[in-house]
Amino acid sequence: MSAYDAITEAYKAFAKAYHRGDAETISRMYTEDAELLIPEAPILRGREAIAHAWERILGSGGNNVRVDIGEVQESGDWAYEIGRFSASTPNGSVFQAGKYIVIWKRYSGEWKIHRDIFNSDLLPAQDSTPL
Repeated sequence: MSAYDAITEAYKAFAKAYHRGDAETISRMYTEDAELLIPEAPILRGREAIAHAWERILGSGGNNVRVDIGEVQESGDWAYEIGRFSASTPNGSVFQAGKYIVIWKRYSGEWKIHRDIFNSDLLPAQDSTPL
């Protein structure tokens, strides 16, 4: 399976887990030594730290996420991907949107997230002035 196809399938599972508030399933998408680079926060290293971050992000679930893959480049057991995302409440109100770069690594034939960095295009609710 190509990296693009595997990543597309991974994001389908990600969206379902996001809605359920299932941080454990999301954390298993990462390599054991993955790094998650969240804006204005220290680098999170390792699957366990990443799982805890996703627990805080997801809460009890119920929200939705949409991931739009823009580009995937594959070379051997490595791939990088660039895209956009948006997160919305159950009524469809978008509360976060942005862009990201993910570096994927193939382990035993399965693509896993090795490095994950994103930024948000939306400002906090109290300030809606565009940058």
